[in-house]
Amino acid sequence: METIVRPRAALVRSTALSIVFSAVPIAVAVVWVAVPTGRWLVVGALVLLLGAVVLALFLRLRTAFVAVHDDRVTVRGAVTGNRTFSRSGVAELVLATTHGAVAERTSRELVALDPAGEALFRVRADMWGDEGVDRLVEALDVRTTRLPKPMSMREFARRWPGLRTWYEQPVALVVIGTLAALTVGCLVVAEAAGLSHR
Repeated sequence: METIVRPRAALVRSTALSIVFSAVPIAVAVVWVAVPTGRWLVVGALVLLLGAVVLALFLRLRTAFVAVHDDRVTVRGAVTGNRTFSRSGVAELVLATTHGAVAERTSRELVALDPAGEALFRVRADMWGDEGVDRLVEALDVRTTRLPKPMSMREFARRWPGLRTWYEQPVALVVIGTLAALTVGCLVVAEAAGLSHR
């Protein structure tokens, strides 16, 4: 029998609402402000490009899944491609509770290990839901270890460094910070140039 787990409906719904009620009005305002400068076509094109990227990511979130088949396990994340593992290669599951900077905000994590104890994949309850994690544990039906104490995300990353998501990688944080700084810098320069021509 096949078990398929999809992202929490509340996560998909809140993402859609954030796009509609936050990103869209900001995009319209940015284009509107660019109209008097005559650069609204360039700004509009950039907004449409960014909108296409956001839409593609949202559609990936809606189509993400973890599937347990008779002979394999397939993980399709919101950003990562499809990864397939032999079901017989999943020897053990570890259920851990993690927390970030605030210890009160915790999330369950499922880590699948191969027979050598190497980590294969990770399923986070904050994306897939507690019920989804429980369904995967039941479907995989292998030895399951529940860690008794919560661990910080830093401890989790030290224990299983290969399971960091793209946004948890130090390089990704530097790239995102640099892109944000460049974007703000370009906006400031563009605004200053626009004010000097008035």
